[in-house]
Amino acid sequence: MEIVSIVITLIAIIATVVFGYFQIIVPFVKKEVRLSKEFPFVESTDIPVKRRRKKKKPGRRWLIPVTAVAVVIIAIILFRVLLLQAAELPTKPIAIMTFKNLTGEEKYDYLCEAIPNLLITNLEQSEHLQVMTWERMHDLLEQLDKEDLKMIDEQTGFELCRMDDVNTIVIGSFTKAGNVFVTDVKILDVSTKKLLRTTSSKGEGVVSILKVQVDHLSKDIAKNISLFERTVAPTEMEVIEVTTGSMEAYNYFIRGKIEHDRFCYGEAVRFLEKAVELDSTFASAHYYLGMVYFCLRDVKASKEAYQKAKILSGKVTEKERLYIEAEYAQMIEKDYEKWYRILSRLAKKYPKEKQAHMLLGYYYFAIERSSEKAMEEHNKALELDPNYGSALNRMAHQYALTGDYTKAIEYYRRYAAASPGDANPFDSMGDLYFRMGQLDEAIAQYQEALFVDPDFYFTCGKIAYIYALREEYDEAMKWLDRLIAIAPSSGIRASGFCQKAFYGHLLGNSDKALTDLAAADDLLKPIEYQFGMVFVYWIKAWIYFDQGKFELSRDSHKNCYATLSTMPYNVVFFNWYLGLIELKQEHFDSTRIRLATITSLLPDVTVLKDHAQFLYDLLYAEVLFAQDSLEKSITVFKGSSKFEVETPPDEIFDATHIPYDKDIQARAYLKKATLKGPLRNMKNLLTQIPINGGGVSFVPPGTMN
Repeated sequence: MEIVSIVITLIAIIATVVFGYFQIIVPFVKKEVRLSKEFPFVESTDIPVKRRRKKKKPGRRWLIPVTAVAVVIIAIILFRVLLLQAAELPTKPIAIMTFKNLTGEEKYDYLCEAIPNLLITNLEQSEHLQVMTWERMHDLLEQLDKEDLKMIDEQTGFELCRMDDVNTIVIGSFTKAGNVFVTDVKILDVSTKKLLRTTSSKGEGVVSILKVQVDHLSKDIAKNISLFERTVAPTEMEVIEVTTGSMEAYNYFIRGKIEHDRFCYGEAVRFLEKAVELDSTFASAHYYLGMVYFCLRDVKASKEAYQKAKILSGKVTEKERLYIEAEYAQMIEKDYEKWYRILSRLAKKYPKEKQAHMLLGYYYFAIERSSEKAMEEHNKALELDPNYGSALNRMAHQYALTGDYTKAIEYYRRYAAASPGDANPFDSMGDLYFRMGQLDEAIAQYQEALFVDPDFYFTCGKIAYIYALREEYDEAMKWLDRLIAIAPSSGIRASGFCQKAFYGHLLGNSDKALTDLAAADDLLKPIEYQFGMVFVYWIKAWIYFDQGKFELSRDSHKNCYATLSTMPYNVVFFNWYLGLIELKQEHFDSTRIRLATITSLLPDVTVLKDHAQFLYDLLYAEVLFAQDSLEKSITVFKGSSKFEVETPPDEIFDATHIPYDKDIQARAYLKKATLKGPLRNMKNLLTQIPINGGGVSFVPPGTMN
């Protein structure tokens, strides 16, 4: 299509020139010749000739330059029109394979992937090339069951290109003589396997690959693949301007990115911190550090990394800039509409970018609460890569939420098959078995995750929770000690202390629980992990409540509420808790005001609406119980929603866990029986009392009657 555009342009220019020549210049010249014949110029000194001077008419020689200018202007207009048409033509697809290391030294093996990655990054800047990403290439390798292939041979490379409708392939190699590194590139047509072009570049030291050779090779590749780029000013390609000036930093970045995708955040942060230590202006490394720090609950460091990435976002490709801006809008600005707009733009501009569809799916799931739209985006990601682990994990989770366990198991098994050697698929499968009430199978899956990766800390808290369900608290505490020992960050360690405090208070050791909370507090404040602090204040509030220290309890809960947003559910939770304190102090009027406040808020609650109603019913039933309206108290709470623990908490607990005692019905039945007279057959009475009373703290779904 580009050749057709250029040919049309040349024909138009030639036609314009010919038209101007024959219609204007030729007639003008003929007229001049005719006039010169009719009035010849006589040159003689013998016979003086007296001529009457005619009034000189304006000459027409000005037509020649005017016509020439007009022709040029028309040609330029035509060319620009065709230029715009060419700009709208489909881009040229191209793939770059791994390079061969011909140096004979294994220490340079990392360049086999680093060089093509740099070339891809550079060539992506061209508007006229559609470059197969490194991630896409490996997705296709997985479909061929060749995901472990380190070096992509030519035959496999051609097969990958045919799978993705790519018609041009680049293969290369590098060698060295002394300290001079030479990189050779061959460009081939996929359909014919014909060699289209060879090019090479060399320079002093390995750093020359980054500073000189990649730019030189990128421009040669672009101009030889896209005829359009040869006819206009080529895209300025300087890879240092969109990545880093340090090859070593780039290598650490690639390794950190791989570990991030495997959920190995401890290793990821180590590599990425080394990358920014070597080059503090490496924007993409800061971006990934922001994500990893957040997963490690170091909110302060995460914010700083995102802010640095945003400041440096002029030093990345357009695609990477959009990712940075999207994450910044979500994590720093909390502007979810802007987050959505940028993700939509990403997915539209780069339709084969599976991560963009994955993030859009997460937006629909977390913000719009639309499982249908979320699954649609996740399916788009899976169409691009049927073995995309994160998308398979998400799909399984969403099927589990709907109760379709058969489908959930199917997707989790696909996830495990697609990610051999990773611990997370086993951890996710353990969550599913827990949801199904199969606790032994859940523990087996969690332990398999730790067998694959002994530092996979997520699983330790979940195993502890199951042992606590079985009232094997010593074993639960051992697993929490292991969590604290292997935690890769202070935020994760703090969560271990919070869980120990939770169980400690449940077992009656409140002083030890407060000591553990103090340790968590010391770890959390420097990293500004506000949600972790919410949990600390929350447990403190309940410890003081159970001890009858109501003012301390009230203060702790106010601190907890101060760190939360003012979304309606949080306001309901705040008023519910203060209502319980006022009820304990027999301030019935104040408690009824709290109930009225909650009633006015319930219509506005969208997130956790059922639980908000549950809290209202619980408080109302407690008020009726305190005023001896026992039958009404039982009736009010009997219809209340039951809440199940969907997955065991790996870090913090949710609102269904505290208060521990939601036994209002049981207490009402007991009080009612006591008021009627002495209990002569307590055993028979207890068999009629609903033990959980509508609220479940420690019973997983499949174990309930």
